[in-house]
Amino acid sequence: MKQSPENELDSKRRFFQLFFGVGLLLLTISHWFPLNINLLELLGAFAHFTFALSLLFVVVSLILKARTLLVASVVSALIVGSLVVPHFLSSDFQGKADFTVGQFNVYHNNPSPNEAIDAIKASGADVFSIQELNSDWKEMVDAVFSESHPFKAEEHWDNCCYGLGFYSRFPIISIERMYFESLPYFDVKLVIDKDTVRVVCFHTQAPAFPNKTPERDALMTLVAKAIDSSATAIVFGDMNIVLWDRKFKQFLEIGQLKSVRSGLQRTYPMDLGIPLIPIDHITYKGQLHPSSCRSVELPGSDHIGMIVGFALKE
Repeated sequence: MKQSPENELDSKRRFFQLFFGVGLLLLTISHWFPLNINLLELLGAFAHFTFALSLLFVVVSLILKARTLLVASVVSALIVGSLVVPHFLSSDFQGKADFTVGQFNVYHNNPSPNEAIDAIKASGADVFSIQELNSDWKEMVDAVFSESHPFKAEEHWDNCCYGLGFYSRFPIISIERMYFESLPYFDVKLVIDKDTVRVVCFHTQAPAFPNKTPERDALMTLVAKAIDSSATAIVFGDMNIVLWDRKFKQFLEIGQLKSVRSGLQRTYPMDLGIPLIPIDHITYKGQLHPSSCRSVELPGSDHIGMIVGFALKE
């Protein structure tokens, strides 16, 4: 028996509601359970956009009076919202900074590295890391910071993209140059106002093109375990992982670290002029308290820089 035009239209509406509703729910659930599938893990980095999409679907379904889609959208918003919304909140900032720490991925192929380096100098960071340090810039960087930041460690690379530089106004007690699958990372002990502060900076491999997620996770675990016994430490870098990723949560738990953020504070990529996801991080533990956190534009880079002020606890 042939359906009437009205019933046929209703059937199509129900189908599309079910199609979009189930698709949205499956995408949302995958953010919580990516099942070690690289594509799902990459999509999970954009979970905050899924949250916004869910809210949009709620509004649309209310306007269209689409009950099935409304229920799916509300459930999706609740599920993904519980994952990402807590990270929209800023850290608990208190007191006046005794020193500042900067995280700067300048981008190996930066067309205007001199402008980016000037921006770092203007930021006034006391201790900072330059990620993707290009061999061609080494003399320029050293010339700019030789007087203001005489204590340093550098591993510059001729090719992309894991050169690393560490610079400090404060004296270095000791420094270990470590390597993970040829990638450098620095484990440094500084004297700041008569206190010893351990600082580790590193740059993980990106989890895509090709998939280097296991290598990224292994380095993060290695660093977290290394500083587990330290009383006071700062660990920072381009970690190529978002705040709500379960591996980042494990990293914080293993190292007994806390992440500093001014809201979501996205740092990458800058290809469209607006960063989309937060993958640069500054974390800490022990006798420190964050007093501020701000972003720094780095001309020519695909990252936004970060600066965190820390107060030393009495």
